[in-house]
Amino acid sequence: MSAGHRIIICGSPAAHTTLHHREEDMTLFGRYSRPVTARITAGALCAVLICTGLIALPAAQADEISWGINPGGDEERSSFSYELDPGQSLEDSFAITNYGTKPLNLSIYGADGLTSANGALELLPATESSNSIGAWIHVEEPSVILAAGEETEVGFTLNIPEDAEPGDYVGGMISSFIDSASDSTVAIDQRLATQLAVRVGGEGTTALAVTEASAAAPIAWNPFAPVDATVHATLANDGNLRARGSYTVKISGPFGVAPASHTFSAEELLPGSTVQLEQQVPGFWPLLWQQVDVTMDAEGIDSLPAGSSTVTTTFWTLPAGWILILLVVMGAATVLGVRRARSGEYEEEDEGQLESSSTG
Repeated sequence: MSAGHRIIICGSPAAHTTLHHREEDMTLFGRYSRPVTARITAGALCAVLICTGLIALPAAQADEISWGINPGGDEERSSFSYELDPGQSLEDSFAITNYGTKPLNLSIYGADGLTSANGALELLPATESSNSIGAWIHVEEPSVILAAGEETEVGFTLNIPEDAEPGDYVGGMISSFIDSASDSTVAIDQRLATQLAVRVGGEGTTALAVTEASAAAPIAWNPFAPVDATVHATLANDGNLRARGSYTVKISGPFGVAPASHTFSAEELLPGSTVQLEQQVPGFWPLLWQQVDVTMDAEGIDSLPAGSSTVTTTFWTLPAGWILILLVVMGAATVLGVRRARSGEYEEEDEGQLESSSTG
């Protein structure tokens, strides 16, 4: 998995009850810091702005709630990654450090990962039950309280079921802090996670392919400038291994004339995931009838090629600028032709009058 995917960011939908509004926020792997304020809703907004670097607070205030996570043990790792066979198990640990100035109560648990419709890697919210990695993890201390400056390692056991299907499974180890106020009915679940990936032994298949595509373009009023097309495509990972790659979008006119192509990177997809791609393809000439070819060149997370697939579709474009020019030219030609025809009639009449005069 590329470095960009080692950090999982997840925000879950809000869960509503009669008296309680629960909102969850997953932040980056590594460290989380935010102040506790009297108004939780305002604090939630500040937390988002702090994490994105849009505002800064005094260090003492920002460090009231601040903690960091890492894989435990002596080995330096940025995530958990294992290769196990069905029926195997292992033990590992989750290191947590309270960088804040007050005691911190955290819940520790595992959760399944998924690929959202827009291609982002996410973790299931706390309100949903896991069926794979999240269910295979047993945490020794599901809840820990850390004093200011304290560090601990929470042990966990990963048990692969005997009937587990071969392939890649991705989830995460989560540390969760429930931020609430006595005078408010709002609670915020702030979650800090580290990716956990398992490859279960057996026959692995990488099958990342484009399944459908469509395209559209605006009316081309300027006859001397190309236009941009918006291309949509569906990308599906029907294999049991994680996959990524690149895809090329080619737009051409009738009989393949005036081709324009651009290549884009496809983010990693988990097995069984489907995402919707949307790309702006610039610089093609509208020629009424256009053909679009979307070719996916897939590869595994080990960067080994895993085949290619192509989907072809067509769409219509309207080169209005050229049509207007053509209409103007045709109109001018028609007017010129009429004038010439009338001029010819006048010449014939004049010649006829001259002949009559000479005959008389």
